Amino acid sequence: MRLRSSANDAHVSGYDPSPRDGVPPAGSGTVDPMLVAAFSMDDPYVVAIRGIRSSIVQSYGDVSRDTRYCAVIGLDCDEALAAMAANLGVVMTHMGASTLVVDTNRAAPRVAGLFGVADAAPVQQTPIAGLWVAGTGSADGWSQDPVERRPLIEQRDEWNIRIDQVVAVMALNDAIGASSIANALTGFDAAVIVARKNVTLVNRTRNLIEALDQHRVPIVGTVMA
Repeated sequence: MRLRSSANDAHVSGYDPSPRDGVPPAGSGTVDPMLVAAFSMDDPYVVAIRGIRSSIVQSYGDVSRDTRYCAVIGLDCDEALAAMAANLGVVMTHMGASTLVVDTNRAAPRVAGLFGVADAAPVQQTPIAGLWVAGTGSADGWSQDPVERRPLIEQRDEWNIRIDQVVAVMALNDAIGASSIANALTGFDAAVIVARKNVTLVNRTRNLIEALDQHRVPIVGTVMA
C-alpha cells in the first residue's frame, strides 16, 4: 500500500477541516490539520490508513487479550511517520478501540503536538474521545527508562490507564538502531514499516526486517511515504 508522499495534503487549497462522519469534534481548533482523520474518515489519505488498520487487526487473529500492541516504524520520514501514526490512532479509536499512541522520539517528539497537547509528557487525554498520547521521556526525563533500554510493553504500568490498543511510534536513526527497536518491541503483536520512496536504502530496511524477525515481531506491511 502506498500513501501520498506527504501527509500535508490536509493543507491543500479547498480542504475543509470541519468535523464530519460522526468523528468527535477536534475541539477549540487545537488539532493540527495534518490529523486528517479527525475531520473526515472518507479522505483518500484516511481510507489508506483504514486499510493499514484492517491489516493490523486481521493479523491479530482470534486470540483475545485485553490490550493489543502494534508499532509504526519509520525510516527517513519523521514528519510523515508522526502524521500516519497519529491518524492511525484516530482511526483505531473511531473503530471502537480505546487507544494510546506512544511517541518514542525523545529528542524531537512530534505526535503530541498534532493533538495540541504537550510534547514528551506523561499520558494525556487528547481532544479525541478515547484517545491518549504519551512520550517516553525528555531531556529531564519523566519516565524511568528511554524506550531502547527495555521492552516498551514492560512500561505499561507507567501509563496507568486501561486501553484496548497501543500504537508505538518509532524511528530508525543514529540514536536508536534496528536491534534496539526490535528489542523495545519484544512482545508486540504487529509492526508496520514506513519508508521514504527513492530515499530509504534497501539494506536499512532489510536489517530492520531481520531484527524484527529475530525478536518474533510480526511485520504486517510496508508503506511508502
